[in-house]
Amino acid sequence: MINEMAEKDAIFQVDVGNVTINGMRYLKTNDDQVFTTSGWYATMGYALPAAIGAQAEFPDRQVWSISGDGGFAMVMQDILTQVKYHMPIINVVLTNESLGFIEAEQDDTQQPHSGVDLIDADYGKAAEALGAQGFEVHNLDELKAAFAKAKDRKGPVVIDVKISDLRPIPVEQLVLDKQTQDPAAVDAFVKKYHAESLI
Repeated sequence: MINEMAEKDAIFQVDVGNVTINGMRYLKTNDDQVFTTSGWYATMGYALPAAIGAQAEFPDRQVWSISGDGGFAMVMQDILTQVKYHMPIINVVLTNESLGFIEAEQDDTQQPHSGVDLIDADYGKAAEALGAQGFEVHNLDELKAAFAKAKDRKGPVVIDVKISDLRPIPVEQLVLDKQTQDPAAVDAFVKKYHAESLI
């Protein structure tokens, strides 16, 4: 959906966690678009302030901040800066009520879950309290409507997208081998996650 709504020279600031994996897999950027994340230091909360910097430097370009609820909650007060300077940033929050990547790491290393559960906050209403326009969406039709309104807005928008807590991919080394794994399961995984490069 973001691919359809993004302008041809859009800038995507993508946070850290499962959102990074999904962003790298599903955002189909062209040569005129920019995609950044904090890959080396994995600093959660990167996307929102990075979007502010991008919008300040490129005021005529469409800027997206794409975060999970954990990363967004760490820096959501910076919506005030977007409001103060009338920055038309489209902030997308993928809410799964979990620090999903850390939870997956705990699962993969047989550790008990610790500190990964988040509450189901309404980030759209929180954004409105800070002076931005906010939406909470639960399905594709609501998402399309929110994106359509966000494109024409002169100030910041926060779109709180309620998603499942399914893992995008395992976080340990992933090997797909039809010789040692069920070929049908491998094919289904490749199709679902567009993971042709892992075969």
